[in-house]
Amino acid sequence: MPRNYDIAIVGGGFVGSTLACALAASTHRIALIERNPVSTKNSTGRDQDERNIALTCASKMIFEALGVWEQLDEYSVPIEKIHISDQGRFGAMRVDCRNHEADSLGYLVPAERLTQAIQSHMRHHKHVKRIQPYRVSNIQSHEDKVTLYGEGAPIEAKLLIAADGTHSFIRNALGIPVEKKPYCQTAIIGNIGVTDHHPYTAFVRFTEQGPLVLLPRVDNCYGFVWTLEDGVAQKHMALSEYEFLRQLQSAFGHRLGYFARLRKRFSYPLSLQVSQRLVQQRTVLVGNAAQTLHPVAAQGLNLALRDIAELCEILYASQDALDGVNDKLRVYESRRQPDIEGTVHLTDRLNYLFTTNNPVLARVRGVGLALLGAIPVLEQRIMQQSSGAFGSTARLLQGKALQTS
Repeated sequence: MPRNYDIAIVGGGFVGSTLACALAASTHRIALIERNPVSTKNSTGRDQDERNIALTCASKMIFEALGVWEQLDEYSVPIEKIHISDQGRFGAMRVDCRNHEADSLGYLVPAERLTQAIQSHMRHHKHVKRIQPYRVSNIQSHEDKVTLYGEGAPIEAKLLIAADGTHSFIRNALGIPVEKKPYCQTAIIGNIGVTDHHPYTAFVRFTEQGPLVLLPRVDNCYGFVWTLEDGVAQKHMALSEYEFLRQLQSAFGHRLGYFARLRKRFSYPLSLQVSQRLVQQRTVLVGNAAQTLHPVAAQGLNLALRDIAELCEILYASQDALDGVNDKLRVYESRRQPDIEGTVHLTDRLNYLFTTNNPVLARVRGVGLALLGAIPVLEQRIMQQSSGAFGSTARLLQGKALQTS
């Protein structure tokens, strides 16, 4: 016999779990389906997730509205300043939240703490049933429901939400086409200690080998993301800790003193991938299943959280969230397109500008940074782009809890 739910979410990562927390404000029966068994290890096979998550102020407001942020506050670091420079070229940009009458430009949260906070919060919602391991192997769409087949009894739901990542099985099974753009780049990620810590200041350094971002953590360490060409990244991953730190120090300089205490580092390939449709019969794609971005502007998860806020707002705009669900999904797709297209364009163009070997563009890049640092109007436009709200009236983006019937 099939198991019946109102909403089925496939994918139990940051996006799927946060969405379950948001939808749990209603009395709908929600299935959160995850293919991997419960484990203390993350998807990279490590006992602790060493990643760092940069959240916009709008994303923080979503977690506040959901009641998750109170568990994150002591582990989060407000980013009050961002220093942007280009190795070997004139020009720098300094963004300060005080110039914009804001408390911060964003927040850094250790991925491990974010996972724990979301999972802890979700356990309090009796309407959410976590089903794992359950690997979906087939989908059937009907006029009044979607049926998922996999390991064990089938799962039926009135609404299916695909939050199963870049290689989404749901998207592929439904035949939704994607536009792909390989960057031939790899991101190396890790955490390092420094001798001259600059509290609440993030650094973006456009090096000869690729963009390097350093983000402040609560433990007086910095998380880093270094984007390199695939071959260069492979060589850097093979270096000893001492040699890798030496390369990192040479690329960044000594603005933070000397680097030390390199923790575990890992890498992953980068590409741009955009689904040509977000919705299909009783099904909607969110997060990386809908769009996977370059990390240069740290917009991937923040864009996904805006997906969640808008989807919840549209679903609960009427008395019954699932009444006329296909029409609601089409409204959702229409509303999300401008934000998604704008953010995709921003990250793609930034990556090209700051990794190009074209000498003319490289010179323009240096001049551009000098202009951005000197003209407050241009800086303000960048702030509006990175704030994450984009004029949406969704309650979650304003820090307001959903009121459902």
